[in-house]
Amino acid sequence: MTAETAVLSRHRLPRPYRIGLAVAWSLPAGLLMGALLAGQGVNAALLDARLLVPLGVMLLPAVYIWQEGVDVLADGLVIRVHWPRRRDYAELARWSLDAEALTVWDRAQDKALEVHAAHLTDLAGLVRALDEHLEEVHGGSFVVERKSPQP
Repeated sequence: MTAETAVLSRHRLPRPYRIGLAVAWSLPAGLLMGALLAGQGVNAALLDARLLVPLGVMLLPAVYIWQEGVDVLADGLVIRVHWPRRRDYAELARWSLDAEALTVWDRAQDKALEVHAAHLTDLAGLVRALDEHLEEVHGGSFVVERKSPQP
């Protein structure tokens, strides 16, 4: 890993929730395999693609929940929401943080990232990195919109 691609910080769903959700999504596949092993023991039928493919599909949400989040790099962000994608700071135009969500727009005014603020660890660190890097790349041309929570 080079210095430019080294991850400076990771922002994910807090660990207890990530573990709980990954276990919950993995539980049906585990119960099915446990029932098959208890009923028939270890045999060649457990290696059948008609069993392994649905088990793999059942585990996809657990993998997605585990990797979902934002990685801060020296020269951009790796956004792992739906599909992993890399966005350089030069592509980003502005960001906004309100009571519920962090939103980052690109130069074409499309949303590059929209995530619920409570779903990220160290939100302050991510906001600090956005503030620091967007200011550095764009010379202070970013827009910070902060709204107070409505009663």
